Amino acid sequence: MSDTADKPLPAILILCTSSTAPGHVLPLCAIARHLTALSYPVTFVGGVQHRALIESSGSAFFPVHESLTLEKGPYRQWGMERARYAEGLPRMVQDFKTFFIGQIAGQVASTRAALEAVRKGVGRGGREVVVINETMWFGYLPWKWGAERPEGYAEGGAMPRSLGVNVTPLMLDGEGVPPFPLGLLPAEGKEGRERDALLREWLYKYVVKEAYDGFRERIREAGGVEVPDEWMINLSVTAHDATLQLCHPLLEYPRPDLPGHVKFAGSLPPSKAVPPGFRFPEWWQKEVVENAALPEGDEARRSVVVVSQGTLARDYSMLLAPTVRALAGRKDVLVIALLGKQGLETPPGILPSAGEGVNVDNVHVVDFIPYDSVLSYADVMIFNAGYGGFMHCVVNGVPVVAAGLTEDKCEVAARVEWTGVGLNLRTGRPSPSAVAAAVDEILGSGGKYRARAKELAVEVAKGNPLEVVERELRALTRG
Repeated sequence: MSDTADKPLPAILILCTSSTAPGHVLPLCAIARHLTALSYPVTFVGGVQHRALIESSGSAFFPVHESLTLEKGPYRQWGMERARYAEGLPRMVQDFKTFFIGQIAGQVASTRAALEAVRKGVGRGGREVVVINETMWFGYLPWKWGAERPEGYAEGGAMPRSLGVNVTPLMLDGEGVPPFPLGLLPAEGKEGRERDALLREWLYKYVVKEAYDGFRERIREAGGVEVPDEWMINLSVTAHDATLQLCHPLLEYPRPDLPGHVKFAGSLPPSKAVPPGFRFPEWWQKEVVENAALPEGDEARRSVVVVSQGTLARDYSMLLAPTVRALAGRKDVLVIALLGKQGLETPPGILPSAGEGVNVDNVHVVDFIPYDSVLSYADVMIFNAGYGGFMHCVVNGVPVVAAGLTEDKCEVAARVEWTGVGLNLRTGRPSPSAVAAAVDEILGSGGKYRARAKELAVEVAKGNPLEVVERELRALTRG
């Protein structure tokens, strides 16, 4: 038994980029739910639009600073600005200068207020505070580099230790790893190392220099004293006392030089939970559940192809429309097109319809079905290469077609290709013919993609990332 067994469980403060990114808040809510079930008191900093979700995890909700809210923050302005930049690296560079470093001041203010509130709640003696910091939240980093301590933390002792949790591809620079966000596959040997070094120098000195310098300026403005001269994505991973990558190592490039305090926790298992009050569509039982019960090779059995544009991007002309055009009318395929959120509808004229002479009898457009519920019956998933979607597909053993360039999506798509679990279309706007060819390759490949997906699902199921998180938290608790 550890020497901390008789001490009060530490109070946990979760910091998460949840104001605009549901794909970040959901994994942290799973962690929070696990910890509150073990009687850890958890305070979760988040946007008001996620309050119900956060509180359903058993956490105490703490609102972000008003500058990070959708109502008073600059997100709509940033969104309009980014639309003027080409998808891919130009738009990603703009995101670095706005969404990444533009939130730092608000994140610092949110963190300071939450730290002070948690300290008042637990008192100055007895219970320790430990921070779980989703790595894209930069608001705790000034205290890693000498910022003045918040109220309640100045008298003796030290600032709370922090456990980083990374819910995106592991974009930390390393030997044999191409720089983020170019979406390149690893290249072996001397030529590969030289390529990566040249690209890294070009990227940091020229392409993202404004964001590179701006990050350190914002951290210094927040009180950081000795800010390392390094790219912010690297620091977001390495600055914490320990950092967990929330996936299985088989889903990442080999990393022989990974820092000792950065570890793989494993992938979260599929969720069997269905939101309260959710009802499956009337066609679900016959066309999906009963269809899946038919034996392989039965002519009546249709392959289920799921397509999703994601939860944040809502331009259905990018992926849903070409997928429906590619597969509409096929008797061997059932298409389930997910809009990403309950209550959503497609704008008129975006998706092909019977009124245009397109046979869409095999297509169902639905606002929302829980990912793990639909993926348990899917034969192929076509998605915009969001990291959360990738994880859902892997744990359910479903091969994928990845079509995404923005944010970290080109990196996710590269990992889809590298793992052999699916195809990378190298675009966020594929043509119907490209979608059809990709689906046919996966369904007609002799089952190699399905076999690889099932192989990965078996391997990732062997771990328990939630237990790893709890173990690391206990290791951070001071003796």
